[in-house]
Amino acid sequence: MGFTRAEFLQLLPAALRNYPYTQDGDRIQVMVDGKPLIITLGEQQVRRIAMLALPWIPVEFDYTQLDEASFQTFLKRFDLYYRKGGG
Repeated sequence: MGFTRAEFLQLLPAALRNYPYTQDGDRIQVMVDGKPLIITLGEQQVRRIAMLALPWIPVEFDYTQLDEASFQTFLKRFDLYYRKGGG
């Protein structure tokens, strides 16, 4: 995702507002419909294009305990908070 670690974590409480969650280092456990979804943050990196430096952080979702409909409902809301762009 095109964020620094600090930016990602700053948006997290709003993105997970309706879901109970705990954070332990790079691991975030979110309860969705009573089942755990695990978000794991990787090491912050920088993508360079000429003189431009863009931060990004790998984010992995483990939603194997959820059914597809529950995950898609969660992801739609989560994505709204992390969407960048304009126009």
